[in-house]
Amino acid sequence: MQDNKITAKGLSVWLICAVFFLYEFLLRTVIGTFQHPIMYDLDLTTFRYSLLSSTTYLMVYGLMQIPVGIIVDNYGLKKSLFISAVICSLANLGFAFTHDFYYAIIFRMLTGFGSAFGFICLLVSVYDWLPNSRSALFIGISQFIGTMGPMLAAGPLDSLSDASSITWRHVFIYLAIIGAFLSVIILLFVDNNHNKAGKHTVLYKPEPIYQSFVKLFKRYHPWIIALFSAMIYFSIEYLSENEGKSFLVEKGFKAVFASYMITVAWLGYAIGCPILGFISDFMQKRKPILVIASLLSAFSITYITFFDNRYLISLSFFLLGFGASGISIGYALMAEQFHKNFVAVGMGLNNAMITIVSAINAPILGVLLNYHGSAVFTLADYQFAFSFLVGLVFLSIILVFFFIKESFCKSQASFTILNRN
Repeated sequence: MQDNKITAKGLSVWLICAVFFLYEFLLRTVIGTFQHPIMYDLDLTTFRYSLLSSTTYLMVYGLMQIPVGIIVDNYGLKKSLFISAVICSLANLGFAFTHDFYYAIIFRMLTGFGSAFGFICLLVSVYDWLPNSRSALFIGISQFIGTMGPMLAAGPLDSLSDASSITWRHVFIYLAIIGAFLSVIILLFVDNNHNKAGKHTVLYKPEPIYQSFVKLFKRYHPWIIALFSAMIYFSIEYLSENEGKSFLVEKGFKAVFASYMITVAWLGYAIGCPILGFISDFMQKRKPILVIASLLSAFSITYITFFDNRYLISLSFFLLGFGASGISIGYALMAEQFHKNFVAVGMGLNNAMITIVSAINAPILGVLLNYHGSAVFTLADYQFAFSFLVGLVFLSIILVFFFIKESFCKSQASFTILNRN
């Protein structure tokens, strides 16, 4: 396949990977929709539920990102995606029938393990099957599709469970069936494509796996890109899953409005990913888009934290999501730092950094909220703690202005083939 040509086969492989990414994003967030019935049926405390819903999943998911990149690089897209879909299906089936907390933890960890392959395989499908000149656009569209996962996990499933006799166990059985169906589709229609270069084939000597790690840890630029991505993404993640709604209520807004603002932020994220990807590919530049994303994020989180005009708050939440969508450009830039055979490892680094930073920073914000020792958080407590969020985004501005280098949408590790015509 030529680098500038889109084929039906390439689109079908990418679309299947995108649907699996939506599926694993749904698995990540759907458990929150059924928090109270799960706690009641498994006899869980709030602390145990938090271990079940978030901690075990995120730790396995985050720690597996770089190993997943190496696995995909060595065993190919088809095998990796098929095995991950099977694991997700079996894990959700087991979770649906468990009555014991410890078995539930094991099945949730297995879900995190299987889900860890989703986004990496999706990114690999973009670079293996679609034009590199449109990589940021397709990564953005992929992020848009994935965002449908948490949207489905919230309103639609909640309304469905309220309007019928469907329980959380039924939902996880259905999710297991969907995973099995996806496994069959992957087995039938997904293929590897390691000969994308067309007429030009470059032979290389295969390297041991440990050399992937050596190359990864040796260069500082990929780590800076990964850290930047984590800095601009963390605010929307934290406000969505933790104190965003309570903070807005403390500001005097109604609970319905506060919940709606989280939806607005994710809408901005979903819209921003393909738009920023298209602009970046059209300009043939990455850095200006990253600058815009970081500046939008800085303005929005600062206004959300310290000001309270209803209309500008609404705009700020949209811009917060729009700015966070700059991580789609971060992924494209990360891929351009590595030889094609190590792209998945670089993507794993980016995803791992985002996940681990989220897992570390959330407890830090909890400590800051409790700094004054009050049982009920005041607006001043929130503003004091959320200054940390503001600081993280301003750190992203420093990183993009002084440490991130422009790639001009070209691989920095492979040959660029020039056409005399």
